[in-house]
Amino acid sequence: MDVGNMKTWTTPITGLVTAHLAATLWHGSAHTRLAIALPPEQNAFVYVVIVIAPLVALGLIWTRYFPIGVWVFFLSMLGALLFGAYHHYVLISPDNIGHLPSGSPESHAAFIASAAVLTLLELASALSGAFCLGTHAAQSRAHG
Repeated sequence: MDVGNMKTWTTPITGLVTAHLAATLWHGSAHTRLAIALPPEQNAFVYVVIVIAPLVALGLIWTRYFPIGVWVFFLSMLGALLFGAYHHYVLISPDNIGHLPSGSPESHAAFIASAAVLTLLELASALSGAFCLGTHAAQSRAHG
């Protein structure tokens, strides 16, 4: 892969967005099974930043608006990572993996595993987006 050519990132970003959507749906199912409801403002964040924005980015990266798509991808994955890490691992609430409400061991395992997978995917995605943007900026400087 020619990392200097931004268009070579379309397939890896497509894979990351697709995997992220699948993990998001899995985690949403775990939320439902444990009856962990989010407040309206958190639900709005989840739908806009975590679900819709990566799909918008995916559409943009396959067009001439690729650079904008990468920015949307990077910012949405960074936002998702910070939101998920804070709510699943830091803030004490029913959404924290260490303070889950009662439920079956399978439901707890699904919640914990899906939170971890999301965290890793969002980290990999944010880093990939940052790397893609960095290589593009370096190329722009080199070519005046």
